[in-house]
Amino acid sequence: MSSRKSRLIRRLLVVLGLVIVVYGGVIGFSRYMGAKFLDAMADMPRPPVSVSVAKAGIMIWPQTLSAVASLKSIQGASLSPQSAGTVTGLFFDSGDLVKKGQLLLQLNDNVARAQLASAQARLINARLVRDRQQDLIKRHAISQASLDQAVADFREAKAAVQQAQAVLTDLQLRAPFDGHLGIREVALGQYVAPGTIVTSIEQWNPLRLIFSLPQHDIMRIKIGDPVHLLVQGLNKKGFDGKVNAIDASVDARTRDIQIEARIDNPNERLRSGMYGVVQVILKQDQQTLAVPQTAITFKSYGAYLYVIEHKQDADVAIARSVQTGRHHQGYVAITQGLKAGERVVIAGQVKLHNGARVQIVPAPKALLHPSMENKQGLNP
Repeated sequence: MSSRKSRLIRRLLVVLGLVIVVYGGVIGFSRYMGAKFLDAMADMPRPPVSVSVAKAGIMIWPQTLSAVASLKSIQGASLSPQSAGTVTGLFFDSGDLVKKGQLLLQLNDNVARAQLASAQARLINARLVRDRQQDLIKRHAISQASLDQAVADFREAKAAVQQAQAVLTDLQLRAPFDGHLGIREVALGQYVAPGTIVTSIEQWNPLRLIFSLPQHDIMRIKIGDPVHLLVQGLNKKGFDGKVNAIDASVDARTRDIQIEARIDNPNERLRSGMYGVVQVILKQDQQTLAVPQTAITFKSYGAYLYVIEHKQDADVAIARSVQTGRHHQGYVAITQGLKAGERVVIAGQVKLHNGARVQIVPAPKALLHPSMENKQGLNP
């Protein structure tokens, strides 16, 4: 019985050994074939990356001076009454567009009207006395002194009427010019004193644009030079205007000179107090080496792009660091690291690495010519 068990155990061990040998062989063969496949794949050349290119070219750009600018209204004021009194009439709402002379606020004028009526009555009486004295002097019935006194009394009564009318006028608040009102700060029935702010008023078109430039740019700017303003979040095309005034002196602390321009604001989208970036467009044009801005990649260590070079019967992309300058209508000026005529990648950089083989495909017109006039040498 024990010999039979021993034979059975030996057979099981033999079978188990065969299974292990076969399994190990399969695993080893699979690994061997996998390694061979990876070696074969490593030896295979990578397929070229499809990219679009453009040539770096010389472009004619207008010379500009840039600065941060603030907008101010041509006319603006805080409105307040000249007299004290209780508000009996409010004839505007916050934000109203008003015309020059439009009545905005009325203070209690009962006393002033009574004083005006009294002054007018005295004027009527003084006029009658004067006219009577003029008739009497012709008949030599009175002295010249009596007539002179009557004339003086008439003039005094007339001045009193004018004064009473002025007091009555001061109890009203009217718009000093056409413009947009601000927030209403008073209520009906409120007592106000002289100088109490009722609201504000501003003209929005055109607007004043105030900015400063370094003193060495004084001789480059002239009255009438065009300016272009960009305000974040508003019209992407910007707003145009002209230099209106140049300050008479340079700031002794900053060595900057203040410039004022007038900006057209026909749709009144701009507001006083806004800021933006202004470019003063000088008369002289400038030749600039530039590429489409999509060619440039910015990293923490600087800007770079891919230049196409022909090596071993293939086009390859070579990463190159460059120095960039101004941006203008979809292009970037290159001040160092590139020559005119060199081909640069403007689309497809995501899949590129330094030395990668590339296949050049046509570039979309929107990338090749992003709205720029007087361009030269930018075709692929």
